[in-house]
Amino acid sequence: MITKLDIDQPSCIGCGTCWVTNPELFREDRLNGELKAAATGGMLADQQRLQLIAEGCPTLSILLMDANGTVLFPTAEQRAARSQAVEW
Repeated sequence: MITKLDIDQPSCIGCGTCWVTNPELFREDRLNGELKAAATGGMLADQQRLQLIAEGCPTLSILLMDANGTVLFPTAEQRAARSQAVEW
């Protein structure tokens, strides 16, 4: 069960899709002069909506976690593929 969401800011490209469509969950943040997403700390009960929001991030920078802090999405394989693509 998803109990927390966070942003992997280094991989975020600041496209704004998350904070424009879900301002209760995300806000814009300026990090070293770059626009990035940040979590507001708000939470929705709708697990399917959270999954769709995270899947809609073009860089898979929205992390969905359980109560233990385990990242449920994106998977370890998806995060590894993203890292490999960035290094390429």
